[in-house]
Amino acid sequence: MKLSELLTGQKGIIVHVSGDGAFRRRILEMGFVRGEEVESMQAAPLKDPTEYKVMGYEVSLRRSEADLIEVVPLTRHLEMQMQRYQQLKDFFGSEGHWHHRHHWHHRHHWLHEHHWHREQHDCHECERKIINVALVGNPNSGKTSLFNVASGAHEHVGNFSGVTVDAKAGKFQHKGYTFNLVDLPGTYSLSAYSPEEVYVCKHLDEAKPDIILNVISASNLERNLYLTTQVIDRQSPVVIALNMYDELQKSGGTFDYDRVAEMIGCPIVPTVASSGKGIHALFDKIIEVHEGKNPIARPVKINYEEEDDDPSTARYSFIRSLLLETYTPGQHDGLHVTHLIDRLLINKWWGFPLFFLFMFVMFESTFFLGQYPMEWIEAGVQTLADWIGNAMAEGPLKDLLTEGIIAGVGSVIVFLPIIIILYLFISFMEDTGYMARAAFIMDKFMHKIGLHGKSFIPLLMGFGCNVPAIMGTRIIESRNVRLITMLINPLMSCSARLPVYILLIAAFFPTQGGLILFMLYLTGIALACLAALFFKRFVITEDDLPFVMELPPYRLPTAKAISRHIWREASQYLKKMGGLILVASIFIWFLQYFPRNSQPTGEFAAPQTEQQAEQQAEQQAENSYIGQIGRFIEPVMRPLGFDWKISASLLAGTAAKEVVISTLSILYSGEDEADTVVLGERLQTEKYADGTPVFTPLVALSLLLFVLIYFPCIATVTAIKNESGSWKWALLTIAYTTTLAWIVSFAVYQIGGLLARI
Repeated sequence: MKLSELLTGQKGIIVHVSGDGAFRRRILEMGFVRGEEVESMQAAPLKDPTEYKVMGYEVSLRRSEADLIEVVPLTRHLEMQMQRYQQLKDFFGSEGHWHHRHHWHHRHHWLHEHHWHREQHDCHECERKIINVALVGNPNSGKTSLFNVASGAHEHVGNFSGVTVDAKAGKFQHKGYTFNLVDLPGTYSLSAYSPEEVYVCKHLDEAKPDIILNVISASNLERNLYLTTQVIDRQSPVVIALNMYDELQKSGGTFDYDRVAEMIGCPIVPTVASSGKGIHALFDKIIEVHEGKNPIARPVKINYEEEDDDPSTARYSFIRSLLLETYTPGQHDGLHVTHLIDRLLINKWWGFPLFFLFMFVMFESTFFLGQYPMEWIEAGVQTLADWIGNAMAEGPLKDLLTEGIIAGVGSVIVFLPIIIILYLFISFMEDTGYMARAAFIMDKFMHKIGLHGKSFIPLLMGFGCNVPAIMGTRIIESRNVRLITMLINPLMSCSARLPVYILLIAAFFPTQGGLILFMLYLTGIALACLAALFFKRFVITEDDLPFVMELPPYRLPTAKAISRHIWREASQYLKKMGGLILVASIFIWFLQYFPRNSQPTGEFAAPQTEQQAEQQAEQQAENSYIGQIGRFIEPVMRPLGFDWKISASLLAGTAAKEVVISTLSILYSGEDEADTVVLGERLQTEKYADGTPVFTPLVALSLLLFVLIYFPCIATVTAIKNESGSWKWALLTIAYTTTLAWIVSFAVYQIGGLLARI
């Protein structure tokens, strides 16, 4: 029978894997090999894909891929085994049976004694005090956690495949040695099938590290040791970190790692990276191997018995033999809690409602909880603006500080609490393992629009920042699917747009903040789906690759890991304030401030009223450099409800979306420095010369949608160019997003205006 025909909870034994090429190689490497037990765990809410348990971990397959795997139900398999046993017993008798067992024991003994041709390696003590170490391991093995503990780096650690998509470098000082650490992408094998595998192989070939540190999960030895055998075959010095050792102990299992280390010629050190346990002992062992003082470290050649001319069946056969007398599985099911949670979170009835509920709670909390610290920061910025305004004499320098730097940077920095709250939610979803479930339940829908379940992960990451999200598309094996995912990722509303949303929503939709924010994100998702369909149908038409993805166990994230993630994002936001936003604010202030009218003429020669002063300031702004630019593009933007100031702000926002806020703050600051901070109130009172308001709820909605869709920031455009390898895809992204933004905003503003007049 086919694997797809197994009922939920039913177990089977794999007897044959069909298919060819890259898919068959990948599916075998993931553990779907002949003779392995597999269990159907649970189908996604849309009935496809299905979660299967093999080799002690969960992996998802679509029905079309599961149809290529033939299984025998476990009950039937046991019946066949009992029949075979009875036949052997009847044929050999008691003495013959003993001889049969002795024969297989002798064969197993030959496997251990003669499967490896050992070579003695004499190594003189190295005088260098620098050791180059490359960390290699499966996704979710704790490799990056170990790297962070050792190097003190704050790299992102998430509980799903593909967190590390390029090499991260760090240093570690220990016993007079400097360790140059390189954290390579998580990979299941070195077969050069996926982008991360190609990257790892290339690094190991070209950099030639002194030591390969292979990080394996103690809770999933059979699966993780597949990569270990490939690393050993490279004939490089290897030290193994037996990570998550506490989980093996809690399960009641035992593993004679010292005996295995002697067999394979690689020292093994148990570690718990999350707490730092065993890290110093691990690097002690690395020093021993590097200095040639470790008694068991030596090159080992493994001769695999080919089964059906398939190297992947052969490798797992060797691993099973290796673990047969050294590993005893625990009686406690470490995945029991995970299975209970999955019954709810990926349930066919509750999976999607809970997912959208989580998203709504995230946005509602971001808007509601962030208001209070925003008000505190806003008050602090206002106090600073008042103090400088009162302390300094009138002149360009005072105007630069109050109307340029404080108005520009201050109007953006107040949104820091919003950014922190948003990343708190995203980090929690990633670290617990829920992000992988989101990809699982969304795969069938993603497949319908020409994408892959794995595409959902970088798309969801795009809610934080589009740049790392685009880099995260490297986890997708298919170049065509990866390219489409990159092209639509800018439609995922990044955190840089959030300040604009909060400003306009608080000013014009104060009672429906969470709902409006939620609908904006849903609009971005809907447009991304339509864009994906278009690209798949007319631009990139080749088929994608099968959906094979690990579903890691749920883990409660540590406060340290989440705080590291939040601090990294908050510090990057603050660096942007002190860098790009500061420079942009000064530049925009310069464009708005100059050229100056040296001698006002006409009715403005000696302004006597507040209205005349405002008119003079307006005339100065319109005649400024940025006013000339804004009025030049205003005819194109006027059908969307935007005046020249809004148009100029959107143009400035192509550098970074936060600059839209700083530009609006500078252009609408007015003569009173107090207005430089309370931007929302200023926008509510801004009027044209005829007295009609510049901003209305309809204009605000049109602007919200335009900011959601149009021109990705320069960093995102550069990331698309780098990841796709061509400027044409980056330029296509600029063209289609800006065009789509104009069409959507035009439709909303014009149709909304017609409905209002009816």
